Amino acid sequence: MADNKKIDILGICVDNYTVRESLLRLDTFLGSTSLNIIETVTMEQMIASGECAVIKDCLKHVDLSIVGECEILTETGNATAQRMREIREQDFLRELLKRTVRGQKRVFLIAMTNLQVEQMQEYFSGLAARFQAVGSFALEESAEDMDNIVNEINGATPDIVISALTSPVEEEFILTHKDKIGTSVWYGIRDSYCQNREKVQVKRTLKKLALRGRLRHSMSKYRQNINEGRK
Repeated sequence: MADNKKIDILGICVDNYTVRESLLRLDTFLGSTSLNIIETVTMEQMIASGECAVIKDCLKHVDLSIVGECEILTETGNATAQRMREIREQDFLRELLKRTVRGQKRVFLIAMTNLQVEQMQEYFSGLAARFQAVGSFALEESAEDMDNIVNEINGATPDIVISALTSPVEEEFILTHKDKIGTSVWYGIRDSYCQNREKVQVKRTLKKLALRGRLRHSMSKYRQNINEGRK
């Protein structure tokens, strides 16, 4: 019997846990002394993984993947009312932030620009009152010195790093420096922090329509290759 908690998307096994199940895994990660990687999976990222080995390698080794777009479940035949609602409402991100506030966990923010860092802080504060990051870093300040970024993170002694770095920048950084990062959880959220902004939402809707078609085509081709290989 197939495991309905795992979805095979273009050769990558993506988790399809409920928010409650994912939070139980988060609790385990927070008690760990090693880095655990949580990644929000998007259609764009999955399509890019077929062309970029770094992205695919990173996705294959994450400890927990969070489906970031309802269309992924729709296209893979795994859409349920509960899961679609959880994704639309960003329930995992919302609950994670609330837990960091209640548990007084230290959170470090990292993004491509200072503006994005500011937007993350603003958006997270709206999801969880009294949320405040202990530190932050914008890659535009030191893109050529990755070790400096690691030092900034470790100097803040966070429990969780929340990242809005783009692909494949984030994947390359994780694969190269994961053994140096002194935190329990790295959580890549893509651009989840701006999903509810009206101007961005209009652009995202148009982009999603195009990406959904590309994802459908890529998955059809992938399944065809699998079936031909079995003959």
